[in-house]
Amino acid sequence: MKKAVKKFDARPKLNGSWKFLDDYSYENMIFGQLFYSTCHHGIIKNIIFPKNFDLNEFTIISAKNILGKNIVPEPVCDQPFMAEKEVMHFGQIILGIAHSDKKTLRDFVENIKVKYEKLSAIIDPKECLDNERNHFGKEILINHSNNEKNTGNYHKNIYYTQHQEQAYLEPQGAIAIYDETKKTMFVRVTAQCPFFVKSGVETIMGNAINEAIIETSEGIGGAFGGKEDFPNLLAGITSLLAYKSGKPVKIVLTRNDDIQITTKRHPSRIEIETWTNPLTQKIEKCNIDYRLDAGAFQTLSPVVMARGVLHVGGSYAIPNIKIRGRLFKSNTPSNGAFRGFGVPQALAAMEAHIDQIAIDLKIDPYLFRKVNLFKIGDEFPTTQKITENNLIDCLERVIKNSNYLSKKKEFAEWNKDNSNKKGIGISVGFHGGGFTGNGEKVLKSELKIIIEKNANVKIFVANTDMGQGAHTTLSQMFYETINHPKEKCRVQLPNTSKTPNSGPTVASRTIYIIGNLLQKLAREIQKKLNFENLESYVATHQNEFPREFRKVYIPDKSIVFDENNYVGMAYKDYSWAACVNEIYFHADTYKLEIIKSWNVFDIGKVVNQKIAEGQAEGGILQALAYANSEFFYKKKFGRVRNFTDYTLPTTLDVPEIDVEFIHTDNKIAKGLGEIPMDFPAPAVRNAFLNATGIFVDEYPLTPENIFNIIRSKNEN
Repeated sequence: MKKAVKKFDARPKLNGSWKFLDDYSYENMIFGQLFYSTCHHGIIKNIIFPKNFDLNEFTIISAKNILGKNIVPEPVCDQPFMAEKEVMHFGQIILGIAHSDKKTLRDFVENIKVKYEKLSAIIDPKECLDNERNHFGKEILINHSNNEKNTGNYHKNIYYTQHQEQAYLEPQGAIAIYDETKKTMFVRVTAQCPFFVKSGVETIMGNAINEAIIETSEGIGGAFGGKEDFPNLLAGITSLLAYKSGKPVKIVLTRNDDIQITTKRHPSRIEIETWTNPLTQKIEKCNIDYRLDAGAFQTLSPVVMARGVLHVGGSYAIPNIKIRGRLFKSNTPSNGAFRGFGVPQALAAMEAHIDQIAIDLKIDPYLFRKVNLFKIGDEFPTTQKITENNLIDCLERVIKNSNYLSKKKEFAEWNKDNSNKKGIGISVGFHGGGFTGNGEKVLKSELKIIIEKNANVKIFVANTDMGQGAHTTLSQMFYETINHPKEKCRVQLPNTSKTPNSGPTVASRTIYIIGNLLQKLAREIQKKLNFENLESYVATHQNEFPREFRKVYIPDKSIVFDENNYVGMAYKDYSWAACVNEIYFHADTYKLEIIKSWNVFDIGKVVNQKIAEGQAEGGILQALAYANSEFFYKKKFGRVRNFTDYTLPTTLDVPEIDVEFIHTDNKIAKGLGEIPMDFPAPAVRNAFLNATGIFVDEYPLTPENIFNIIRSKNEN
């Protein structure tokens, strides 16, 4: 594989010719806006429209105007498109409103008043997660244990993580156009999953339309999971406005609205207790209670919980382990997909806990990990066997790259005589590729290829390019397999009427599932047509072209997973990673400064080196910000309105990031998109522990949190 193929959309993005959603315009198009609750929980008593506007100029829809079902299709269908009487969270949609003039529309919406009968509400994640009564009901239990005895050194702690904002460059948006003659609804949307959006639009419209046709914009300005499920709701309301007005309708959220009403990463509460043999230094037993704050509705939270539960035991061979996973209810917007999908919360807890055990037993955290890490023949909590030692290889490599052992000694000497402190911390992680368990069997992903008379190859997949370079890499996987010119191979813009359903752009599955499937199809086409050079073959067999080829993903028969008992092969292939972070703690300001982050990955075959490095560095930076700066004010959820209030890292905050890929001679490309987010955060926390000796059980490590922890410690 060539390693430095440039993104095909790089130049048009730089010169501004690449169109993002707000660049599209249609004849007679009007503009839409969402009116949402500013009450955390209450009954709508009355809606009062401003008197100095002519209501006839506006298209206004509410729940009573819905032509199909007022329920957004999700793994758990419990969220309405629009509230009817009761609002369950700040930001819940009450009305959709459209007008031809943006300013008039904005002024009108800002002056609508609602009278509520306010009800009790829970908006603090800790209050939500600490109270057993907030439990939604369903739970996941994993019991990989045959020993009820509790022997060895005992450690118990509870770890908390907070909300995290996806902070994509382009806010959420949709354009809907109703064709009255064909009874179709065309929707252009900035989204990860066109077929999910199709289901949402067809649900809200019911029999009023024959079909919803979903097409993405050329450019999607980032997503990170935030554009997985919310676009279903947004596109549905936009479509209903287009149907009622008879005109194309565009809704693009302002940044303020986007932050306040869209999905976030789930806050978590993870309780871990372990028993460790002090002689062998092995963890013999572990009990874990994994809790997520789902928000007001469950939506896709059960899927996030499932992956989190499957990773929360960490990368360690623990012979006796019990895991319990549950979702809790609060009055905040529903939390949803975000890069890592429940794993960053899991590893934030387990990797911190590992350091606690090591320090209490007076063992170096690196050596303690070496003793307990997965090795060939060990088992995941689901009983799936470990088949490679690649994680140990990642750890050994990152220890060498970072000069960990000598730096640890150097920092210990420095810290004796300085109020400011230096620290170094480790973490390791893994991530299963593709949908959990039997998910890929259910999806039956399909892709399509059309070879034209000029030997151009059109690739049709539903997987979107959100800026991560997926369409560049997918086309590269096809044309390099058969040695075809890259300029003659292009992934087409996803459109549900032209593209087969190859599944959503989530779960580190785009390259791992669809890319590898595309390579198989390329080889099959070459074998079937029996050519060495596709261009020459097409030139001499013009009567055969254009010609279409399709392929459906068929999972390996060895993949067997019992979803009722969580036993078996949860994922066929895993990506592995290890991290060392170096920090500097400013004692006078309580600021934790990240100096450098070393990261080593095993993602199998690297298709495009530059794109892979960019993915890794971007995910690592998100994880580092998750560790020390990004959070919502617990008592004021819904009032953070922009990036002045929500602390993203600036260029001055970005440390040096070192990335290396190993075991790249693997025959398959494994998942990369999510794992960079999974593991670096606890290495920041562990570095702070190494620097100061202060144990922190809650992320992020902001100056305020650190100050409060130190003050509390001094008071006690």
